[in-house]
Amino acid sequence: MISYVQQHRLTLQLGNTLPAAQSLLVLAGQPELANALAQNPTAAELLTAIEQAYQDGYEQQASTEFELQGIAFAGYGDPLLHLETLSEVLPAFKAQRHGVPVTLVTYGLVSAAEAETLCQQLLALEVERLEVFLPAATPPAYQHAVQPLQYGFAEVCQFIHTAADAGLYVSCFANAPVKEIAAIRALARELGARELLIKDI
Repeated sequence: MISYVQQHRLTLQLGNTLPAAQSLLVLAGQPELANALAQNPTAAELLTAIEQAYQDGYEQQASTEFELQGIAFAGYGDPLLHLETLSEVLPAFKAQRHGVPVTLVTYGLVSAAEAETLCQQLLALEVERLEVFLPAATPPAYQHAVQPLQYGFAEVCQFIHTAADAGLYVSCFANAPVKEIAAIRALARELGARELLIKDI
């Protein structure tokens, strides 16, 4: 399985590479879905899966056009670690389906030195939105919740700020129940995020 529909958007699995101990799907209480996804689909397989979803009536799952949220890259791995595949898929997708928004759901664990260049690459690929996992407002709480394998709280904060400054629509999110929600929301806004989404598990 390469794609699935979640929150009125077609969500696609890019690969299995992660910057943290667990997939965001596992943290969201969906280990069965994580296990069902293809390991590392090719760009051609992803494009085929997108086209098949549209042929199967993906757009009919929302009652209004406003409810449709376009496509997202999330799945098991982190899309920011699969840019090579994204750079093959997105130009071809955008050429076929103009105006469909693209969201990346990510940990945002990126080197501060590379954040600006990465955000420019995302803009060039016509990525509109980022949803960045921000479950805590302090370094110790973040370390405990995320268990990053590379980088940490400072880098994710820098990435959110850089992405917002670059012109990407950035949302932060956490999985319910959330401790210190007011502090996380204040931090997200301070960094430039437009909103804090609380996702039910």
